[in-house]
Amino acid sequence: MAILYESPLCLAVLNPKGRDPFLDYKDGPHRYTPGIHAPVNFHAYAASTYGAFFDSTEEVIDSRNRFDAVLVLIRRRTWITLEAVEILKEAGIKVLVAWKECSHNQITGQLRSRRAVAAYGRILEMADGIVSPTLAWPPRCGAIGQNEFWTKLKFLPTPYPLEFDSWDFSIPIQDRLGLMIGTREFKTESRNHIHALARAASLAHEFNIPRVTVINSERKKGMSMLREVEKSFPRGCLQIIEERLPYLEYMGLISNHRLIYQMDRSTVPGQVAGDCLLARTICAGGSSTIEKMAYPTFSDDGTIRMKNVFERISQILFDDDAYRAAILKSQKVARQSLSFESAARELGDWSILQ
Repeated sequence: MAILYESPLCLAVLNPKGRDPFLDYKDGPHRYTPGIHAPVNFHAYAASTYGAFFDSTEEVIDSRNRFDAVLVLIRRRTWITLEAVEILKEAGIKVLVAWKECSHNQITGQLRSRRAVAAYGRILEMADGIVSPTLAWPPRCGAIGQNEFWTKLKFLPTPYPLEFDSWDFSIPIQDRLGLMIGTREFKTESRNHIHALARAASLAHEFNIPRVTVINSERKKGMSMLREVEKSFPRGCLQIIEERLPYLEYMGLISNHRLIYQMDRSTVPGQVAGDCLLARTICAGGSSTIEKMAYPTFSDDGTIRMKNVFERISQILFDDDAYRAAILKSQKVARQSLSFESAARELGDWSILQ
C-alpha cells in the first residue's frame, strides 16, 4: 500500500497480556482481512503512525529502536498495566498511557478496589503523557499534582483511515434506504437503547420511513424485547438482525442506510460515529466525542430539544442535496481532525514527545 503521508513519529501501542495479537502497520493499514482487527479504536493510533500493536512488553523492548514512544493501555486490572509501565520506563522508553475502556461509567467500574486505585495513581505518576480519546477526562488519582496531571494530559480522538480508498465503504446515495439504530444492547443504561428505538418508531410514523434496522446482541432476551418494541413501528418497518455481524457485513449494513441514529450518552470515543465516517453517511442523536466533532448539528447530549434534531433528520432523509452537503461537511471536519494524518501530526507536535 502506498504511503500517503509522512508521519513525524512511530508509535507502539501495547495492551499488556491482552487478547489482540501483534499487528504491524509499517506499510499502512491494508485492506480489511477477516479475522484481523481493523485499524480503529486504539489500533488506529499505531496504524496512523506506521507503528505496531503489541500484547507483549518484552516484544516492544526487543524492537524499541523503531519506536519513539509506547502507548500502554490501562486495563481493568490496573496493576498489570503498572508492571508494563515500570518495565518500559526502566528500559528508558518514553511511555504514554490511556484507559482501554474509557467512558466515565467504565472507568468507575474498573476502579473499585484500593489495589486498582493505587496502581492507577502510580501509573499517572510514572507516565510521560496521558492520552484521553474522549472529551471526558480520566480522573486524577494518587500523588500526582494537579498541574503535572494537566501538563501530561492530551485529548486525542481515535482517528479513522479516511485517506485510504480501501477503507471507503460508501455506496451510491440512491441505494441507501431508511435508518439504522447505532446502539445494540438494552442492558447498558447510558446507551439509552430503548429510547432510541422508541424515537425511531416515532420518526418512522411521522416521516413514512420504510425501514428501521437494529442489531440484537443480547440473544433470546434481546429478541424478546425487540419483538415487543416492534409493535410501536409501522407494520413491516423494523428489521431485526438477530446477532452481531462480521466487520465487512456490519459496514455494508451501515453503508446501505441513509442515516444512523442513537441516543448514546456514555462519554465514549464514538466508534459508531467513526464507522459512519468510513461509510460516508450521517450519525445523529448521540453525544460521543466523534459525533460532537464530525456531526455537531446532528449530535445531542440532551441539552437541546429533540425537535431540532428531528427536523434536520427529516431534511436529509428526503433531500439528496442536503444529504450530500451534510456528508461533505462531516468529511471535511473529519479530514482535518479525525484522519490518520491529523492524528500523526498531533502526536508529532505534542511537547511531551519532543
